[in-house]
Amino acid sequence: MMVAVALLAMTLAAAAQNNSLTIIAAGACAVIAIAGLLIFESTAHSDRIRHHETPHLLSDSYVPDPPWARRARALRRAGRRGP
Repeated sequence: MMVAVALLAMTLAAAAQNNSLTIIAAGACAVIAIAGLLIFESTAHSDRIRHHETPHLLSDSYVPDPPWARRARALRRAGRRGP
């Protein structure tokens, strides 16, 4: 995303000078911004499915739920109450 912001600044500077690189810089900015958002959203979606607390973009480790919470979730899914 930082690269997209830098390219946006370059795009605005090129547009102010009526430079032909404006279209190239704008396209690169859009592609990088969209790719960054897609990567972040896919990671956040994966973490929600795996019940992670927060998005973990750079690691696959997380603090697991305690055993009693896992059992309670399994009982809720089965439609039963605990003992």
